[in-house]
Amino acid sequence: MRITGSILSLLGLAALAGGMLFFGAVMAPLVFLHLPLSVAGPFIRIAFPWYYAFCAASAGIAALGAALRRDWLALPLMLAVIAITAWLYLYLLPALDALRAAHDAAGFTRGHQLSVWLNGAELLAALMLLVRLAARLK
Repeated sequence: MRITGSILSLLGLAALAGGMLFFGAVMAPLVFLHLPLSVAGPFIRIAFPWYYAFCAASAGIAALGAALRRDWLALPLMLAVIAITAWLYLYLLPALDALRAAHDAAGFTRGHQLSVWLNGAELLAALMLLVRLAARLK
């Protein structure tokens, strides 16, 4: 079970970190640089449910691997990533849409900054756990 747990952890963490890096460093900038703002914003909003589902699924695979390995640091961190991702999708995303519809630029900016910080913390946790696990493999 330990080998299966290690494989699942590595796959889940690598997918999570890679997906988050790709979305934030490649996809979002390309969309906003090459599409008109009137198209880019709605397009990114359509992509977010897919992004959050991918993040939750990847963290779920990593959490399962951590549970099989009995890694009591990685398991709660991945469960926290799942919970934060669900909150971002179910609460913050609709709240940001409402702020945008209400033309509340300051409120939208605060909410967007919060989402960026939370996503950054999730990415940092995934990278830390991925490096930690890779360093332990022999």
